[in-house]
Amino acid sequence: MQTLPTRMLLTKVGLDGHDRGVKVLARGLRDSGMEVIYTGLWQTPAGAAKAAIEEDVDVLGVSFHSAAHLTLVPMIIEELKARGRSDLPVVIGGIIPPDDVQVMKDAGCAAVLETEASMDSIVSVIEGIASQARAARAKLTASGGVEKWVSAARGGDRVALGRLLTWIENDAKPDEIARRFDDAPDGALIVGMTGPPGAGKSTLIGRLLKEFRQRDKQVAVVAVDPASPLTGGALLGDRARMTLNAGDAGVFLRSAASRGQLGGLAPSTAGMVKAISASKVDVIFVETVGAGQNDVSVYQLANPLVLLMIPGAGDDLQLEKAGITEVADIFVINKADLPGAGVLDAQVRETLGTGRPIVQTVASHGQGISDLADAILAHVPKPRAKQAQRV
Repeated sequence: MQTLPTRMLLTKVGLDGHDRGVKVLARGLRDSGMEVIYTGLWQTPAGAAKAAIEEDVDVLGVSFHSAAHLTLVPMIIEELKARGRSDLPVVIGGIIPPDDVQVMKDAGCAAVLETEASMDSIVSVIEGIASQARAARAKLTASGGVEKWVSAARGGDRVALGRLLTWIENDAKPDEIARRFDDAPDGALIVGMTGPPGAGKSTLIGRLLKEFRQRDKQVAVVAVDPASPLTGGALLGDRARMTLNAGDAGVFLRSAASRGQLGGLAPSTAGMVKAISASKVDVIFVETVGAGQNDVSVYQLANPLVLLMIPGAGDDLQLEKAGITEVADIFVINKADLPGAGVLDAQVRETLGTGRPIVQTVASHGQGISDLADAILAHVPKPRAKQAQRV
C-alpha cells in the first residue's frame, strides 16, 4: 500500500515579523518526509483558513511569537467553521505560555507545541494528527465523496475543489479522472510558467494574478516544487510570493511536490489542471520547478508556454541549444533592471528570431506586467508536436 506524505501548512498570523523559528521547523518537518507549505509572514485568520482549505492539508500549523494567540486562534477556528472545514485540525506553537495551553485546546486546537518540545516529538504529534485526518478523508472518499466534490467543484465550490485535488494527487487513476472530466468544456486558458531557479516565477505569477483579477478573470495556480530524493519531503514555498491577491475569492492557489517525477511537473499536475479547468476558472497558471534546458513536460500541457530568463545567465550559445527555448511561446526577461537585460533581449531576437513575443519585466516592482498579460491573452494556441522518442 502506498505511503502518502503528510501535508502541513505553516503560517504566521498577525503582525509578528519574525519567521526564523518557523523556517527552522519547516526544514525539520521536510527532512522528516513531510510536504510543508509555507505562506510567509503577516497572514490574516481568513487568509490562513483559505490557504489551508485550498491546499486541503492534513494539518494547519500556526506559529506565534507575540501574545496574539488568545485572540487570533479562535478567529482561525471560526473561519474554518464558516467555510465548512471545521474538521481541519489546527496545531499551534511558538511562544505559548503554559497557562494558555489548555485554553487553546479548549478553543479547538488539536495540539499545542510547547517551546521545549524536541523535533522528534513535534513530528510524532503532527504525524498522529495527520493520520487521523487522512483516515477521515478516506471515509468520505469511500462513501461517495468524490462524486459530490466533482459536482460541487464544477459549480465553483473551492472547498470541494481542494478536496478533489487531493483525491487526484493521492488516489485517482488516469481513467477515473478522464471519466469525470473529459466531457468538460475546454474553457480555461492554461499558461505554463517555466525557467531556471531564481528567475522570479512565483513573484511574476503573483503580479499576474493581480493583473488578471483587475481584468475580471477567475484565476488559479498549480505550483510545483521539488521533493527530496532522500526523504521524499518537500518545502513548498511558492505561496509566500503570491500574497498580493491570495485572500481574493477569485484566486485559487494549490501547491504540489514533484514526488520523484522529472521534467518540471508532478505526477498529478495534468489531472489537477483538468479538474480546475472544469471548475469555473478562466486562467490557470502552471508553475514548474526550477527548470533546466530539457525540462519540457509543461509544453504538452500549457498553451502558451512562458519562459523566464534573467540577465547574465549565459551567452548566446545557450540560446542555440535544443530544449526549452525551442518550445517556448513567449519569452520574458525578468529582473530587467539588472545590467545586461538589453544585451539578452538582442541575443534572443538575433538567435531565436522575432516571431515570438519578448517582454521585459521587473516583477518585484510590477513593471511590464500589463504588457505580459496582453501577450498571454493575444496568444493563438498552436497544435503541440509530439516529443521525439529515442530507443
